[in-house]
Amino acid sequence: MARSSSAFNGPTPPLGYPGELDPSSYVPLYHQLKEVLKSRIGAGEWKTGQMIPSENELAAAFDISAGTVKKALFELVRDGVVVRRQGKGTFVARPSFKRSFFRFFRHGAGQNSEDVIPVSRVLFSGTAAPPVRVREALNLSADSRCLLITRIRSLGGTPLMYEHIHLPRKIFKGFEKIDISQELLYPIYDSRYNTPIVWAEEFLEPRLAAGEVAGHLGLAKGAPLIYIERIAYTFGDLPVEFRRSYGRGDRFRYHIELR
Repeated sequence: MARSSSAFNGPTPPLGYPGELDPSSYVPLYHQLKEVLKSRIGAGEWKTGQMIPSENELAAAFDISAGTVKKALFELVRDGVVVRRQGKGTFVARPSFKRSFFRFFRHGAGQNSEDVIPVSRVLFSGTAAPPVRVREALNLSADSRCLLITRIRSLGGTPLMYEHIHLPRKIFKGFEKIDISQELLYPIYDSRYNTPIVWAEEFLEPRLAAGEVAGHLGLAKGAPLIYIERIAYTFGDLPVEFRRSYGRGDRFRYHIELR
């Protein structure tokens, strides 16, 4: 099948593999196709910003209806994996970093306060043996070591958050040498390591300040904290970051969108 040169660079495997979609499965075909395309994107078959095959090409390659393809692509657009451009095609999405993790904390006043990037002071950046919870979350072997970044994020001299960030060494080689004092991490993951964060899961719980956390945040023992555990994923649902964050309870707010 002829393919657009804008969608493919060099030789590529056939679009439809035997057995990739199972019409007899209880899983709808559109959902099967959605997962196949996500897997292909995760494997690097189509890079960020690159056009994927057209609806007609996908329908022909997988021997399915155009309506099934449309529904699969609609789901991928909704999930932020691809973006559709009128009259041009469907492209692998470049993640937006406007919604920072700091949406959970009030760190300024004024209309544009959410665009302010808090300053990071790195306390440690290097390799470390990950705890069991981190190994399990990042699918690391028992003898693995990972990159560990420990930092304090502040604004106007006020410490807002104390963080431990764990990254797989095989993906983020040399990351510990990068100056992240005034940078967001996710754009760095994307631009330097071709590992965009496409979704994340978070667990929040209230805690009381104690020990080194209280000291780093300048809080009295027993002051309210918000503890947030985050696992961030790239394409293919591959976990690439495990983060433990301790934030000041007096600067916390919760924001969520339900659609």
